[in-house]
Amino acid sequence: MFKTLPFFIGLRYILAKKDNRYISFTSLISMAGLTLGVLAIVVVLSVFNGSQGIMRDRTLITVSHGQIQSDSGFNNWQQAADLLISHPEIIGVAPFIAVEAMLSQQDYHQVAEIKAIDPTSEDSVSTIAENMIQGRLQDLAPGSNNIILGRTIAVNLRLNTGDPVNLLVPSVTGSGKLSLNMFRFTVAGIFDPQFTIGSDLALVHLEDSYRLSNNQDPGAAIKLRLRVSDPDIAGQVVNEGVALLQSEFAGQPFSGQDWSFTEASLFNALKMEKVLTWFMLMMIVTIGAFNIISTLVMMVSEKKADIAILRTMGAGEKAILAIFVIQGTLVGIIGTTVGALVGVLIADNFSAISAFLETFLAPANLYVISALPAVLKGTDVVITCIMALVISFLATLYPAVKASRILPAEVLRYE
Repeated sequence: MFKTLPFFIGLRYILAKKDNRYISFTSLISMAGLTLGVLAIVVVLSVFNGSQGIMRDRTLITVSHGQIQSDSGFNNWQQAADLLISHPEIIGVAPFIAVEAMLSQQDYHQVAEIKAIDPTSEDSVSTIAENMIQGRLQDLAPGSNNIILGRTIAVNLRLNTGDPVNLLVPSVTGSGKLSLNMFRFTVAGIFDPQFTIGSDLALVHLEDSYRLSNNQDPGAAIKLRLRVSDPDIAGQVVNEGVALLQSEFAGQPFSGQDWSFTEASLFNALKMEKVLTWFMLMMIVTIGAFNIISTLVMMVSEKKADIAILRTMGAGEKAILAIFVIQGTLVGIIGTTVGALVGVLIADNFSAISAFLETFLAPANLYVISALPAVLKGTDVVITCIMALVISFLATLYPAVKASRILPAEVLRYE
């Protein structure tokens, strides 16, 4: 009998009665707190996921999915590129050389990374050509001394297409002294990745870079950029590519790294920010759990006589404990379920909802709310719901244990 009785009594205590409307009202407040907390977490984390996705996509405009280099020189990079492109997950391979230099124009100077590329193969590994705002990537011709600048460099140096710019490259002489070699280039284009990463990058043709470093062996500085079908598995693909090259070119050491390693500081910070935001929003759920505690404590005080009668009828401590655990857990389940469902609904339609609110709350040219993306991940929803249910369950233990220890004789003596 008492196996199902605790469930029905716990459910009945949640419902309103003439003599305990306040207690039932606090149960609703507890549900509302849990609903609001879970809803906020689901929606905010979805916006975080969307923002991180955009940051990743814009970062990968100029940053390689992966890159492979030979520690002993890459004179056979053409054969290596042909071998790597045969990998089923690699969709593009292109050579490049990275050089640290200073760009100078009149009284303006800026240190920048100069990346020497082959324009004909660059389209297979990056989307820089799609983000050109002046000029074309194909304007980088061998021997032309043309250079393409990121938006930040062009703005800082007050440069436009057709303007000359000096390129100062440090080099070490035979005696060990540091010297600066100056070269004259012409701005052939400007690109804008719409992100801080890559906007301070400058591009020159691969052959024009040979004389910048006075390299007698151009292949020694060449690295291979890779574009893979799924950036999330870039690290695995790079490792497989290194193993493939080492098996083909025995005795030649190769190494590689993917974008998650080169840009680890940025994306680790974003992950930490997401975790801290989740933790802070979980405090709303915890507040709802404290409401559950207060509700059950008042319920135990209100229902002492009922508890004593149940004990005299044969209900044990476990049955009494189960009644209040079930009552608080049901509040947690209802609040968590409603919050998760509403949160998923808002996250799935976030763009439409934000665009609708934008027309009433803020001018589109001032606050572009609708531009905020939202990407719903099932793992975020599941983890949030599990934690909310665990917190709700733990909140029921103290009042339930207190109720189970009520002595019937002490209560009925004064009734």
